Amino acid sequence: MPSRRLLLRVVDFIAGEVADDKLSEELRHFTEGEYGYFSLSAYTSKQASKQAEEIMAVIRESLLPAVAEWYPGDDEVHDFVAELVDLVKQVQALEPIGQNDR
Repeated sequence: MPSRRLLLRVVDFIAGEVADDKLSEELRHFTEGEYGYFSLSAYTSKQASKQAEEIMAVIRESLLPAVAEWYPGDDEVHDFVAELVDLVKQVQALEPIGQNDR
């Protein structure tokens, strides 16, 4: 199980990578408040959906190299983050709910 410190570092990294200033501010608020969990399901409205896509893009494209730099040789952390990246790729490959209902 990853540490809270890893979670906060990942969310802070994402906050620094996203282009949306409001989203970056929300993510930094999360890290400063030391909340216990983070969920993309909080980003469900049309506007927030774009924010979720941006978060997932950062996870998919930039997170693994950053984690490898932060925790060189830590296979447990690398495996956890690699699994997170794979989950994001799987989610993004799914057809959004509601598009089947046409």
